[in-house]
Amino acid sequence: MSEQEPSRDPARTGLRALSPRTIVGIAIVVLLIVFIAINRDDTHVSFIVFSTTVELWVALALASFGGLVAGFLIARRRYRA
Repeated sequence: MSEQEPSRDPARTGLRALSPRTIVGIAIVVLLIVFIAINRDDTHVSFIVFSTTVELWVALALASFGGLVAGFLIARRRYRA
């Protein structure tokens, strides 16, 4: 009795190929993280009701997160209708 070789079919092993959309998304996230990481100077930021000095990477991270949330909410509403 011989043992069977494990199946190399990605669908059976739980692995699946990444779509081009996923690959582009991952590339954008990596570039964004690198961009945020290299911008560490202090900067003056003005909000609607107050101003403050923060590190630039913090301002960039908050702006990126706000854009992510806004994009998610807009896309969700479009597909839900």
